Amino acid sequence: MVVITLWLQVLNGENWRNWAVMRTENWLHGDAGTLAAGMLWGGSGNLSYQTREAYRRVGLLHIVAASGYNVTLMTGWILSVGLIWLSRRWALGVTIIGVIIYMIIAGMQPSIIRAGIMSILAMVGLILGRERDAKWLLVITGGMMLAWNPKLISDIGFQLSFAATWGLVWLAPKGDLGTTLAAQAMTTPLILHHFGNLSVISPLVNAALLWTVPLIMQITAVGLVWGPINWLAWPLLRGQLWVVSSVASWPISSWEVGKMSWLWVGVYYVVLFLLIKILSTKH
Repeated sequence: MVVITLWLQVLNGENWRNWAVMRTENWLHGDAGTLAAGMLWGGSGNLSYQTREAYRRVGLLHIVAASGYNVTLMTGWILSVGLIWLSRRWALGVTIIGVIIYMIIAGMQPSIIRAGIMSILAMVGLILGRERDAKWLLVITGGMMLAWNPKLISDIGFQLSFAATWGLVWLAPKGDLGTTLAAQAMTTPLILHHFGNLSVISPLVNAALLWTVPLIMQITAVGLVWGPINWLAWPLLRGQLWVVSSVASWPISSWEVGKMSWLWVGVYYVVLFLLIKILSTKH
């Protein structure tokens, strides 16, 4: 019984998460440490109210939420390292295991589950030599998650995660600004429905600062093994905090426009779909 209890403690993702967050925050104090840990593992609970509100106003709070973006980056890193030492098939297998471990530690939130399942299905397809299609993977993932828990359909995180991902696979051109605009085009009506506020400066802020997130995450991940390297992330974090706090003070950073009804959400998506069809037909 003691052995089983010890193994359960070892396998407890929350314990590993707490250890990782504490180790990062021990090297990077204050909001900088919370941001760094949040980017890697998700979570903004320890951010000061002023900082959290600033990130919300400029539409950048998503970077400290465990999301599909984190899973995508983690998948790429593990696979890249694996391909150096292993055959393609073995590297994909190791990456699948790594993604599962990351999902457990980061917390099994809808966006994490969605991205994790999509990544795993894609890699299984590659191992089996089958073609992959992001749109079909997204549909399959959504079906699996809803079959497991139908109540997810009303979960805000689930809705935003799938809308953003659909925007990326359906609309997104290359580049941070294009990616941001695609995700925002799909999530804006949901944000208006649930929250009633719109960050008009969000695409530009995202495009200006998103490039720092992978760097900070990589440094922080290595910092779990060798702590002093965390200091390389310090100027990036302080710079990001300064930009966000400055932009958040602008009157145009966030507008309270009132909540959008589901009827108008539906109208928005129908119009967007027709517009995309018309534009794609012309090309």
